[in-house]
Amino acid sequence: MSFVQVTTTDGKKMQAFEVLSTNKNAPGLVLIQEIFGVNASMRQLAQDWAERGFNVWCPDLFFRSEPGLELDPTNQAQLNLGLELMQEMDNEQTLKDLESTRAQLAQKLGHDKIVAVGYCMGGRLVVEFAKQSPIKAGVSYYGVNLDKVLPPLGDAAPMILHIAELDKWVEGEARTIIEAEVAKREGWESYVYAGCDHAFARPKGMHFDADADRLAIQRSMAFLQRYV
Repeated sequence: MSFVQVTTTDGKKMQAFEVLSTNKNAPGLVLIQEIFGVNASMRQLAQDWAERGFNVWCPDLFFRSEPGLELDPTNQAQLNLGLELMQEMDNEQTLKDLESTRAQLAQKLGHDKIVAVGYCMGGRLVVEFAKQSPIKAGVSYYGVNLDKVLPPLGDAAPMILHIAELDKWVEGEARTIIEAEVAKREGWESYVYAGCDHAFARPKGMHFDADADRLAIQRSMAFLQRYV
């Protein structure tokens, strides 16, 4: 476990948290953060995915405004800051930063078997990333605003979406749109987790649900193994 430097398309240096699998030939995984930075939860998720057999890089996507930021989801002021930083993001540049991460991870590993997994804000970004990057497949956990992202998306890498039934970001018509978009895309899957709220897979989070988390992992692993 350590941090590596990623050189972005505009020549900047971005840190990414790295956790490597014991198998150096294992697939790569770009882990895409929530709005709270590469905090303890994201570092734990990086370790978890490495233990499942992936070489993981989790880039610090807020580095242009607040490098090294670690926010606490239970602190309202810090939550507000995370939302503010997400809204101020240059989305196209962020997607380029993710592609720089993928490309340099692939170069390090010596192969292009790279997938991506995103949570919350990352759950949206991973879907957009699946269109712009040659990743093999992706996993979206409770992605925000997917009802707006998916209709104009076009062709993209295969994706599995995990949706929390009680998530206010994916209520009513929004979920209907998302599920309809998934249904018409070859290789895409979506699952709704009954009784679960947003961030049900965040380690030690207030809405963490062990059973739903375990099932989502099983489904994600079966899905990703088809492609890498």
